[in-house]
Amino acid sequence: MSQSTHIFFFIAFILVLSDCAPLDTISPNQEIIKDGSSIVSEGGMFELGFFSPGKSKNRYLGIWYKKISNGTVVWVANRQTPITDRSGKLNLSRQGNLMVLGGANSMVWSSNSTVSARSSSPVVVVQLLDNGNLVVWNNQHLVWQSFDYPGDTFLAGMKFGKDLVTGLERIMTSWKSHDDPSIGEYSVILDTNGYPQAFGWQGEVLFGRLGPWNGLGFSGFPIEKENQIYSTGLVINDKEIYHKYELKSSVVQRVVLTWDGKTRFFHWIERIQDWIVYAEVAADTCDRFSICGPYGICSINKHPPCTCMQGFEPRNPEEWDASDWVSGCVRKTPLNCGNGDGFWKLTGVRVPDTRRSWYNVSMTLGECEMACKRKCSCTGYASLDIRNGGSGCLLWFDELLDTKEYDANQDIYIRMTSIELQGLVDSQSNFNKKKRILVVVLLTSSALPFIFVVAYVCRKITKMPHMKGRGSSGYISPEYAVHGRFSIKSDVFSFGVMVLEIISGKKNREFSHGDHKDNLLGHAWRLYNEGS
Repeated sequence: MSQSTHIFFFIAFILVLSDCAPLDTISPNQEIIKDGSSIVSEGGMFELGFFSPGKSKNRYLGIWYKKISNGTVVWVANRQTPITDRSGKLNLSRQGNLMVLGGANSMVWSSNSTVSARSSSPVVVVQLLDNGNLVVWNNQHLVWQSFDYPGDTFLAGMKFGKDLVTGLERIMTSWKSHDDPSIGEYSVILDTNGYPQAFGWQGEVLFGRLGPWNGLGFSGFPIEKENQIYSTGLVINDKEIYHKYELKSSVVQRVVLTWDGKTRFFHWIERIQDWIVYAEVAADTCDRFSICGPYGICSINKHPPCTCMQGFEPRNPEEWDASDWVSGCVRKTPLNCGNGDGFWKLTGVRVPDTRRSWYNVSMTLGECEMACKRKCSCTGYASLDIRNGGSGCLLWFDELLDTKEYDANQDIYIRMTSIELQGLVDSQSNFNKKKRILVVVLLTSSALPFIFVVAYVCRKITKMPHMKGRGSSGYISPEYAVHGRFSIKSDVFSFGVMVLEIISGKKNREFSHGDHKDNLLGHAWRLYNEGS
C-alpha cells in the first residue's frame, strides 16, 4: 500500500471520528440536529435529540439521561405539537432563536428568544450542559435556558418560582399519559406568597399539599433532620422568589410530577441499574384538599378524621354525621372585631391554605399578632420561619381551609372572641389534674395566724365560670383569657380573687371593662398588675 493511500485512510478515519464525536456546543445558522442525530453534554450525562415516548409513533425533541438509564426523558420542547414523521430538525438563528422544524420547514416549536438589538456583533451558541440544561449564549451572556420552562421533571439546580422583573413563572406540569408528553391534568405552581400549590385540571388543589416553607422544609412534608442527599430552600428578594433544590452528593436524583398526579423523588441505584422511589408526597385521607371544610381539622389517627377547631361547631350537623364534612365548621360566637378578640394557639399542624394570606419576613411574632388585630378580616397568624424560636409573619384573611394535624413544630394562632377563649380555658383546665397546695396566712384582728391548706381554692380555680358578655365573672387572668399564656401574674390574679372572697365572704360580681374599680375583681386586678 502506497504512502498516499495510508494518508488517505488516516484522513478519512479522522473525519469519521470527528463526525461521530458528541458535540455539546453548536454555532448559529447551522442545522444543529435532525431526527436520527443528537448532541451530548460534555460529561456524557444527558443527550438531546428526537424520540417517541412509550408506544407512541409521534416524534418530539427532548432531553434524556445518556450515561445512566438511557431513555429517561427530563424535558420536551414541542409537547403540544408533535411531528408525525422523521422530518424534524433543530435550528438556531443568528439572533438566538431555537426552532424545531417539521416537514417543508414548517415551524413546530420556537424558544421565542432573541439577542438584544443593541448587541452590535452577537456571537450566539447553543449548549447542552451536564446538569440537563439546554442554554443559548450570547458572548457568555445567557439568552435562554430550558430550566426556565420545566415540564414534569424538576432537576437539581432548577429554580421553581417567579421572576418578578420579567414575570416569568416556572411551573411543573404533568404529562397527559405515559405515552403522551403534552400538558396533562396536574400542575404545581407557586401562589402569590411563593408557596407551592398543586392543582388538577378543574382547578382543585391536589392531594399532598406541601404547605408553605417554614425555614426547615414544607409544613406539609416530612422534614428529614439528617438529609445527606439533597437540600431545599426558599429565596425571596426584589427580583425573584423561588424554591431551590440542590444535591449534596454524587447521587443522581430527580423529582417528577407523574401523569396520575403523584409527586415523587426518584433515586438512581447503580447496583440494580434502575430508579427507586426515594420519597413521595403521599396521599392519605387528609390530603384530599379541604376534606373537613372551613375551620375543620383532619387527622389520619382519628375516626372519623374530621373535627372542628376549638370554638367552632359543624355548619351542617346532618351532613357531618353522614361523614360529609366539606361544609366545614362555623364559630359558636361571632367575632366583634377588636372588642375583646384574642387568639388561641393550635399546635402541631400543617398550616391552612395560603392563597388568601400575606407575609412579612422581618416582623416578630408579637408584631404579627398586632398586625392581625388591626385587620378585622384577619382570621389567624403564624411564624413564617420556625427556626430559632420563630421569625417572620404569616397572616390569613379568609376562612382557614385544609388544616391537617401534623407531627411538626408549626403553631398557628386562631382569632377568637374572649367568650370563646374563656370556654377553651375551662375545657382545657378540666384536663389539668396537677394539684397544688396553697398555704394562706391570714391575720385576724387579734393577730392570731390562721394557716389554711386550701384544697377548696384549687377546685374552685379549675371550675372557673364561663364569661358573659364582654367581661369576666371568674378567676382567670386577662393574660390567659386573651392569649392562653400563663405567667406568675396569672396565679397572683386568680389567687387574689379567691382570697378576697374568703376574707370578705362576698362573691365577685360580673364586670365590664370600665366597671371594676370597687369590686373584688378590681382588687385582684391591682394585685395582678403588682405581681412579679
